[in-house]
Amino acid sequence: MWCDLHLHSHCSDGELSPSALIDTVADAGITIAALTDHDTTDGFDEANARAQARGVRFIGGIELTTYGGGRVVHVLGLGVRSSDEELTFANANARGVWDQNQRRWIETLTKSGVAVSWELDFNDHPVRLPVLIERLCRRGFADGDGVKCHAAFRAFFAALPPEAYAKLPSPAQAGAIVRAAGGVALLAHPAELAEEGLAQRWLDDLDGLEALYLRYDADTRAELRALATARAKLYSCGSDWHGYFQGPYENPQFDAPSQLLARLRD
Repeated sequence: MWCDLHLHSHCSDGELSPSALIDTVADAGITIAALTDHDTTDGFDEANARAQARGVRFIGGIELTTYGGGRVVHVLGLGVRSSDEELTFANANARGVWDQNQRRWIETLTKSGVAVSWELDFNDHPVRLPVLIERLCRRGFADGDGVKCHAAFRAFFAALPPEAYAKLPSPAQAGAIVRAAGGVALLAHPAELAEEGLAQRWLDDLDGLEALYLRYDADTRAELRALATARAKLYSCGSDWHGYFQGPYENPQFDAPSQLLARLRD
């Protein structure tokens, strides 16, 4: 069975609606799919309904934004309940941090001479990342080039001081939130973190990591899978497909990790 357990819809920063996303992966041969939008479960019902119609097993997931080791770290939650109060609170909190930091960036750009106004151009804040980039491009920022604008966004947010992310949970706290919501907590795209020893530090508080990540080569995937196995942890697989800037969806042809699926069934 081919599965993809890391997908994004337009409920966060993906291009497609939840139902269109399910159609896209189903057409590519995926039989198990997880919707893992950033800090929201709003797409669950739509995606689940479409998955049932297409014969795809749907897993409700999330990608929680956390802060640890002096950086933003993403934790995947698979099999979470969208109704969980603690998860709902964490999502609202993350959106508040996103809103605050959006404003920091826009006001910095305004001071640098970019013809953009937080009050006028973003009075419906917070906006999704693709909308943020689209509006800045319309204002001529980064020569109107979405790829350049996205790179500028990443650089600015990576350089923000720790206090800009102080309200976010740590990876360990996110793991507890995911488990309380009935899910399995996994460190997302962890290769760089593993190289720096951070993944090993946080694995004690998580259920595993995303070893089979589409953008990693075979050797990196093998190393991460070995790390998970050595620590008696689970590993997951996913494309992290958003649509924007990534080209058409391609089936990563990952076999469903049997131990992970067994845990999710439980």
